[in-house]
Amino acid sequence: MGVTIRTARLADRARILAISSQIWEGDDYVPQVIDEWLHMRDSEVVVAELNGTVISFAHTVNLASGYVWLEGIRTDTASQGHGAGKALTEYLIEKAWRDGAQRIGLSTYIDNLASIHIIEHYGFERQASFIFAEATLDSPARTCAELSPEVVAVPFGEAKSWILGSASIAMSCGFVGQGWKFWPASRPGVIAWPAFDKAIGLRGSNGSLRSLLVVCHPDHGEGEVSIDFADGSPKDLEVLVRHVLALYPGAKSIQTVVPAGKGIHTVLLETLTALEFDVWRHGVPDVFVYERPVKQPQ
Repeated sequence: MGVTIRTARLADRARILAISSQIWEGDDYVPQVIDEWLHMRDSEVVVAELNGTVISFAHTVNLASGYVWLEGIRTDTASQGHGAGKALTEYLIEKAWRDGAQRIGLSTYIDNLASIHIIEHYGFERQASFIFAEATLDSPARTCAELSPEVVAVPFGEAKSWILGSASIAMSCGFVGQGWKFWPASRPGVIAWPAFDKAIGLRGSNGSLRSLLVVCHPDHGEGEVSIDFADGSPKDLEVLVRHVLALYPGAKSIQTVVPAGKGIHTVLLETLTALEFDVWRHGVPDVFVYERPVKQPQ
């Protein structure tokens, strides 16, 4: 009997957690969000079964009408090679088509070669690359925390307009990263924005916004803070990042993804490096966003 796909049930929770415990040396984010995933609207957790045992799972959520995001694709390490990843991918593409979606996206890490092979086989194309950086509680960066009286709150409407005209959004190919989820804020066809917690910036002498940083608490990590967007001059970015470090002194991790591509990256990387953030892989792009149009399955 081959692999079968079905919607997850509450009874699958323990098995899902067992598979998740094998990821990131037991530090996977899925345990923190699985209860929400199993109950949230406009989403579905699906599992792959082999001989009555769940061996793989994934989550799909509608970021907007017409745009589907895939995440949390996991397979039991002892059950690889049975085609569960391919079966899940086929099912989720077909589901997106049935639901009337126009595009479907996901992100993956550079080391996840098996996943990259599968998604490229099914027509997903790499759209954007990013560099992951973070400051954990014991990071030297946390000693750089400093509130600045020059930093002001920025209305979200103004922040969105500024983002759309920035060099950073062009480098990210229109995506705004929030944790491991990337929102198509300025993409062809379907537009979707994440919910921001706070937008801060620095203004020029005439009151116009000259630099901006936006933060949130991502849905995958209790005690974590995500810098969703940051752009401006190197001097301004240092002020804004130091300010954020001071705003969240107890955060388990303050993390971000820096847009990068074709050998270049945004100026944020130099700021984070100077402040001694942990820049994964020494600044080599390591987080990739893939996307494909949703077409009727063949």
